[in-house]
Amino acid sequence: MNHPFRRSMVWTALLAAPVLIGATQVPPAPPAVAVPAASDAIDEVVEPGMASDIVPFIQPFDLDATRRMSVKVMVGGKGPFAFLVDTGAERTVIARELAARLDLIEGAKLRLATIGGSATVPSFRIAALQMSNLHLAAVDAPAFYGRHIGAAGLIGVDMLEERRVLIDFRKETMQVLETRKRAQPIIRDDDAIVVTARNSAGRLILSDARLNGKRIDVIVDTGAQTSVGNMALQKLVASKRANRFPFFPTELMAVTGEDVPALRTAIKRIVINGMDVNDLPVSFADSQAFRALGLEDRPAMLLGMDSLSLFDRVEIDFPNRRVVFDLPDAAGRQSGQRMALNIVASGG
Repeated sequence: MNHPFRRSMVWTALLAAPVLIGATQVPPAPPAVAVPAASDAIDEVVEPGMASDIVPFIQPFDLDATRRMSVKVMVGGKGPFAFLVDTGAERTVIARELAARLDLIEGAKLRLATIGGSATVPSFRIAALQMSNLHLAAVDAPAFYGRHIGAAGLIGVDMLEERRVLIDFRKETMQVLETRKRAQPIIRDDDAIVVTARNSAGRLILSDARLNGKRIDVIVDTGAQTSVGNMALQKLVASKRANRFPFFPTELMAVTGEDVPALRTAIKRIVINGMDVNDLPVSFADSQAFRALGLEDRPAMLLGMDSLSLFDRVEIDFPNRRVVFDLPDAAGRQSGQRMALNIVASGG
């Protein structure tokens, strides 16, 4: 049985996500926590070919101006500061302004893949991160300017990969839970969609997603406001005439501050394990981020928050390589938080 997602198209900004793979069409919203102003410098960008390998709690979250999840985090006992939870980011990130404000010790330079190429950025030692009563281990975090990441920092999969994350969009809460191999899903509703995934550099890539019968790779990315596809997916969409309207040129902003040329349209229909997602807005870019994951030649996309927040709940279990989508009971959504959604059953 297929569950078609029929949704209105959204023409809002794409926002950046590190390792970094999201991007934005307009300057990101100001960080939720004020930090000292920084210069207008752009992080050093190198050529794509030079890239190198790069306790349960309930945490309320806010959907920021770009519809990404913002949580309150203590950094070395100070704060709280607004960090974005980013399942598309391999590394936890701190804003350069916040690192300076907290007088953190600078470490080695790191080279990371971004939407536009590869960037060499400083890292800073964070002694401890705390969300509610969950204490996260010390980390050497790469740093980008806060105005480019749109927050004081990002919680990446390096902090989440041994756990599972349960996001409840109805209650606007997130749980980070212990898990074990072969653990049963928390979401067990009859209409829940369970999708297995494979792991690539900590990211979960859904294994059963298709466009006109052709398999595509889909990465669940809570750090991206909307979806970004690679050029292999763009070519597939064009060849299948699966675009709702003609492609038009646009620009994405990488976390380094650089502008990246892209094409944009809405994909008529993508099927994820029997669930139809219709009229999905996507921007397409020739991105080093996909090359870093070995996905430059395979149709692939990052599934952003505009789609994820349509569900009542989403469970992301990293050790068991599984994502569960809890379909909403009704089409109604709170204004400004959830978009209109109609779900009907049809023969598959």
